[in-house]
Amino acid sequence: MYRSVKTIIACASILIGTSLTAQQYRATAPRAASAAQNARGAVTVNGEQLYKEDIKDLKSKEVSQEVAAPKGGEIFLENNNRPIVVKTWAEQKVKVVTTVFFEGEGKLSDEEWFEKLNLSLRTLGNSVKIKSGNVTSGSYTVVGNSFAWNTDGIAVYNGQGQNIGTKSNTRRVVTVYVPANSKMDIETRYADIELGDMASLNLDITNGNVEGGNVNELKLRARYGNANFGSSKYAEVEFTNGRLTMAGADELDIDSKYATIEIGSSKKITMRSTNDEYELEEVGSLSGRKNYGNLRITKLNTSLEMDGTNADIKVRNVSASVDNISIDNKYADIRIPMRNVNNYAVDFTGPYSTVYGNFDKKPMPIADDKTKTENNQLRWAEVDSNNPSRFTAKVGDGGAKLVLKCQNCTVDLK
Repeated sequence: MYRSVKTIIACASILIGTSLTAQQYRATAPRAASAAQNARGAVTVNGEQLYKEDIKDLKSKEVSQEVAAPKGGEIFLENNNRPIVVKTWAEQKVKVVTTVFFEGEGKLSDEEWFEKLNLSLRTLGNSVKIKSGNVTSGSYTVVGNSFAWNTDGIAVYNGQGQNIGTKSNTRRVVTVYVPANSKMDIETRYADIELGDMASLNLDITNGNVEGGNVNELKLRARYGNANFGSSKYAEVEFTNGRLTMAGADELDIDSKYATIEIGSSKKITMRSTNDEYELEEVGSLSGRKNYGNLRITKLNTSLEMDGTNADIKVRNVSASVDNISIDNKYADIRIPMRNVNNYAVDFTGPYSTVYGNFDKKPMPIADDKTKTENNQLRWAEVDSNNPSRFTAKVGDGGAKLVLKCQNCTVDLK
């Protein structure tokens, strides 16, 4: 990474403390500029990239490699700093395609270009390995007393495959074709990835966005990026700092932090959430822990079991088929409209809380730890009759069970 550093520093030292134009720079240090260009790309002076006027007749070429994919095998993809597109096809093989930019004749073979581009594709036992590494390219910028290396753009080569600079405002996309029934394991950094429908996917992504299709079995670990998927039969997700959108999942196990989560329809969700915003369109059963943030459910069908702190919970519609709601929370606003449920029983505990409902509250004794220890007795909550610290209530024959513990809360069950 630091080859020809002495040359570059010598070049920079001419400029530091001056405000030379690019034309003046050529006149005062043409050899230093040429050395810097050949070493690591282009020299940029006050925003002008000098090497661009030296690159003539820039061409592009699609290069590719392919290998047979063992049936039942797994495909591993390791990527750094390159946009990736994964497509499925009917062929029982894996193919990798990208584009190379060069000037001159460009007589290198596709295999030689892959080596120059830091791309590799090979079969290892019962699996296929793909590596897509970064090609260091860019320009040195000297403005005032600043001296920095910019990595915007992609590498440009001469006909012999030597890196001669960069092409800005361009992204080199790597397209990977895999059999439709493939199991894929992908690890990618600092790049976006686009995926089609897949049978099985294990994706670990950092600092990048994902655009995915339907995945039967999905394992996703994502940090600092956004992800968009279709439907899954089973999904296991760890998500931090970003937005996740899924059309739905029959079963979803999710651990999230500082994120926005949007899920369509799901039969079963198990969640662990810290400081997130959750939007669930329709869910059968939901259980887990949520600290801080919001949980919004458009329709709840069967059950809700949740504990946490400072987590607001709002349900728009509760199905008549719901059978269990259990919440242990504090410092929260909770809205669970029970108007469509004809039979349910409420057991509420929570000092300094206000509960609204279409039922009569029956105050109950609560345990006072000190009194119970000294006298082995219970005492009644010392609150007004409209808001007892603990009460029970019953609507109809009391079919569905609501067990709610919430201190310093506002609870609306109307």
